Amino acid sequence: MNFKIFKKGVVLGVTILAICALSVPSVFAQAVPGGTLDPLTIPKYVTPLVIPPVLYDDGGNPSIFEVSLRQKNQQVLPPQDINGNPLPATPLWAYGDPANPATFNNPGFTIEVTKDTMTTVTWRNELVDGSGNYLPHIIQDANGVPLVDQTLHWANPAQSPCAMGLPRTDCRGTSDQPYTGPVPMVTHVHGAHVGPVSDGYPEAWWLPDANNIPPGYATEGRFYDDINGGSPGTGSAVYQYTNDQPTATLWYHDHSLGMTRLNVYAAGAGFWMIRDASDGETGLVSGILPGPAPKAGDSAVALNTPGDPVRSAVREIPIAIQPKSFNADGTQFYPANRAFFEGLGLGQTFDQNAADGLNIPFIPTGSSDISPVWNPEAFFNTMVVNGNTWPQLDVAPERYRFRFVNASDSRFLNLALQVIEQRTLRNGRIKEKVIGERPFYQIGSEQGLLPQVVQIETGFATPLVPGAPYPANPSQKVKGRFKEQALLMGPAERPDVIVDFTGLADGTIVRMINTAPDAPFGGFPDVPADPATTGQVMQFVVNSALIPLDPVTNSPRVDPSTPPNLLTLDPNPGGVAKLGQSTATRDLALLEEESASICITVDAKTGVINEVPGSVPPACALGGVPFAPKAAVLGVGGSGGPLGTPGGAQAQLWSDPITQTPQLGNIETWELWNWSADAHPIHLHLVKFEVVERQIIGGAVVPPEPWETGWKDTVIAYPGEVTRVKALFDVAGLYVWHCHILSHEDNEMMLPYCVGTPGVDCPAELF
Repeated sequence: MNFKIFKKGVVLGVTILAICALSVPSVFAQAVPGGTLDPLTIPKYVTPLVIPPVLYDDGGNPSIFEVSLRQKNQQVLPPQDINGNPLPATPLWAYGDPANPATFNNPGFTIEVTKDTMTTVTWRNELVDGSGNYLPHIIQDANGVPLVDQTLHWANPAQSPCAMGLPRTDCRGTSDQPYTGPVPMVTHVHGAHVGPVSDGYPEAWWLPDANNIPPGYATEGRFYDDINGGSPGTGSAVYQYTNDQPTATLWYHDHSLGMTRLNVYAAGAGFWMIRDASDGETGLVSGILPGPAPKAGDSAVALNTPGDPVRSAVREIPIAIQPKSFNADGTQFYPANRAFFEGLGLGQTFDQNAADGLNIPFIPTGSSDISPVWNPEAFFNTMVVNGNTWPQLDVAPERYRFRFVNASDSRFLNLALQVIEQRTLRNGRIKEKVIGERPFYQIGSEQGLLPQVVQIETGFATPLVPGAPYPANPSQKVKGRFKEQALLMGPAERPDVIVDFTGLADGTIVRMINTAPDAPFGGFPDVPADPATTGQVMQFVVNSALIPLDPVTNSPRVDPSTPPNLLTLDPNPGGVAKLGQSTATRDLALLEEESASICITVDAKTGVINEVPGSVPPACALGGVPFAPKAAVLGVGGSGGPLGTPGGAQAQLWSDPITQTPQLGNIETWELWNWSADAHPIHLHLVKFEVVERQIIGGAVVPPEPWETGWKDTVIAYPGEVTRVKALFDVAGLYVWHCHILSHEDNEMMLPYCVGTPGVDCPAELF
């Protein structure tokens, strides 16, 4: 299946081939290709949703603890397929407490911390076998070859030959062979307001403390450090988190240079919840949010046994969505070659480029600058929620709070809640009919609560006035740009929502669907996901037996939480006044990079790509066009030149001198001019920011969406628009900003930035 069609565009003044939408039927996408396990053979809604237990809770006091990353087998798939054949466990990585093997899980269990209270964590890389020897990367092709692409600018522990000169860590390598050595890791608590030593800088990685690290390998990246000044060779780093920010839903995940996409796909992530001293929420003026959440002391068994009183009582649940594809042996499928993205190979083996007879040197053997393994974006064909495919949660007819994270590599999610009526036919088959939609009531975004609750359903979103009735006719959907939009989440975005199941009869099915595309997203309208697979996410089934009994009357209680339209939130999001006047505005660019060495033609009927020998970009004088995308990149000068062109926009790469240097204490507006064909979820480390506005390039200004009026740390920058965000840079040191499409950030769509004085607050070698 061809993941894209080609479209001519202009980037940096030259013709490119830009990523566009899938070439598919007009109504629905085709099934997404993937591994050898057909997703249609995986039964849906037979596995209970996992409710992540609490790994650590600081109890309101400064805390010190350890978290390790290990390899394990976990039953991600249901026990049996639709034909009753057993489905195997999946080898993957998992975070957990090194003193308690039972806590290792993918995604990781939740870390609960208290606002303005110090947390000290020793993060351990324990990717070793039972003998203490290192394990190679678990994301492998069908031949067992790890899929770490050394031609990217990556961590390079082997200090193998670099295209950049001397052997070094942080290297764009010259080897076209996958890396088989020990795996680097560095943990980033996404959204944390934290000092630079503890931020998880991509070049601050470390290897496991293994017995067999080969001679000449670096055990740490060049900027490895911890609060003790660095402890080389220990397989760990000690980080400190002040948690001095509004209460919020954060998450922890790996951030190793040039291989984040693989490490996050293998290891998943975990939630890091900041609460105030009374376990409340910054910015909640009046009302009671649905609860309780899982708490320290709740056993994993009790939380995840349907019918257990501990599970039945929970009303606040973190939900991590991370699509995957699988092979018949239970292993995770990841595309093994660039031909997969072009729709010209199955992506099963690294060497399949040659095996498929492609007449183009994806493998960079001197004449090509296109990386052989890296895919511009990666889409998968099963929806995995809290570590299981297509799970189900029985819910009381009460209100629940769901704290989402989109942990996808590349996939945007557009979630809606459909009420499903099922009828059994005479032949025993079940016929389904959609009879309604339940809204999401969004109360928060990445960095805390919103100023107002926002009611969201397909084609409709409006802030609620506290105490006023719900909108009279939300079924009158909007027309135009957002008529398909529901609860939209770019990768790393984290809406905090309430879903109200009150009034629904026992057995009512509420199914969470996804109508974002199975392809690069550029805004609506778009082709919705395959309704048989990735168009479904999970489902809820109403069960009144889960309502606890009132201890006085011994009858079912009345839901103690406040209806969403009666909640009052602080109009200054997070309980803090909005930022003042900017002291500087940065003119930035989001771009796509084309090959500097290969000109190609594309067969209009078959999609087959052929190189034009002897023709050199950008002119491609002998025919064809430059091959693209080579990479998505960031840059400066996004406002460009003549109307509708990027003009003088200049791409910047990871190794280029740093040019984003906010002064300590300054408030800056960053303008993100998107000249690419994709929407990009842009994340700034360290800061929370305001979304100021968007502007169609050369056209109208668009205010932030209702769900973007609180503090955020990730924003969707749409193609053909400039997105403006404003932040206070209040901690000196070295940080990064990047696209959170993991495949993009791994290949140059990430840049360092320095808060403070270059050469003083950040290493002089970077300027």
